[in-house]
Amino acid sequence: MQTTTFIAECLRGVQIRLMGSCSGLTREQVVWRPTPRSNNIGFVLRHLARAEDNMLGEISAQTPLWIVDAWHERFDRPVDAPDPGDRMGLQSLDIPQLKILASYLAAVHDRSLTYLASLKDADLSVAPDPGQPDRTRAAVLRHMITYKNHHQGQIDFIRGLQEEAWDLPRGTGIVLPP
Repeated sequence: MQTTTFIAECLRGVQIRLMGSCSGLTREQVVWRPTPRSNNIGFVLRHLARAEDNMLGEISAQTPLWIVDAWHERFDRPVDAPDPGDRMGLQSLDIPQLKILASYLAAVHDRSLTYLASLKDADLSVAPDPGQPDRTRAAVLRHMITYKNHHQGQIDFIRGLQEEAWDLPRGTGIVLPP
């Protein structure tokens, strides 16, 4: 198996689990916070999609979908709106509907897979920014996989706090379907 194929399968697997974790969420569940200063599922999804979009832009020299597909307008944010870096910014951030969050995440995921399909294994050792030789495509993609898994786990945890009997839907577990 080629390394790029393996990376794509890892990203597909976490995307399946992520969408399974969000399936059936109500608006109240999306914006619910375990404590007043905690993240909610909506913020984690927004943050995760923006981060993947930006990471992909970094290694592919593509303008993020946030800009080219005007996702910022669907989020009712300025095009240059950063993720809030503090809890007060987080608390004041409007969370869009789950459909918008999931659609943005899916669009970014699809773009990531399309980009990966264009790469050869030798392309992974390239650092797009010569000023950051340690930030190779492989390093960024490895971080992207870890990042998505980390945040998917946060969503599972928050959802589990809301629904004691909740578990990932069947078919979203460890092994991907062929």
